[in-house]
Amino acid sequence: MKKENRKMAQERRAHEREAEARKQKAKKVIPIMIVVGVIAVVVIGIIATSGLLDGRKSDGSSVSSSSGDIVTTINTDSTGNANSNGGTADSSAAASQDTASQSTASASDASASSSSSSSSKESLNTTAGTVVQKGDTVNIDYTGYLNGEAFDGGSTNGAGTDLTLGSGTYIDGFEDQVEGHKVGETFDINVTFPENYGVSDLNGQEVTFTVTINGVYQ
Repeated sequence: MKKENRKMAQERRAHEREAEARKQKAKKVIPIMIVVGVIAVVVIGIIATSGLLDGRKSDGSSVSSSSGDIVTTINTDSTGNANSNGGTADSSAAASQDTASQSTASASDASASSSSSSSSKESLNTTAGTVVQKGDTVNIDYTGYLNGEAFDGGSTNGAGTDLTLGSGTYIDGFEDQVEGHKVGETFDINVTFPENYGVSDLNGQEVTFTVTINGVYQ
């Protein structure tokens, strides 16, 4: 019995030792596990934080990208408008060029007209005996007489002046009495100034003009 008890006692001690050893190991392992756990928590936290930051960056990139798209759209619209305005400017420039061309054409026409007029003057027919008619433009000299005396402002003083017969430029009866006469001819015509002519000495007065036809434009 004693041997058995000893054996049992030894076995029990052995179990106790093993249990104690396990406890000691557990005591050593637990702090390590705690440290590992803390480290794991920290790592997980870092990973989670990093993921969150990446997500925010991604969101920021999306927003930035969206903003970029908006800016691009705005720029595109602005460019479109600019192009449209450019088209309007081109149209305006074309219109201005057309206007300038028309102005140039008008100036050219005016110049041509002036040249034509000059040409007409250069082609003044001074051939004596040429009969002038209504519608002809003639070059004449005249001197007006009131009661036999020349009155102020009633003479061309030999400078000559152009008159289109039938234009009604001169007082009534003047142009009609020039018609039918000839180039180189000098003659008298009698006319009456209107009552409201505006010159007190001539209002309603009968006067005589001595007229010479210098030539007719043809």
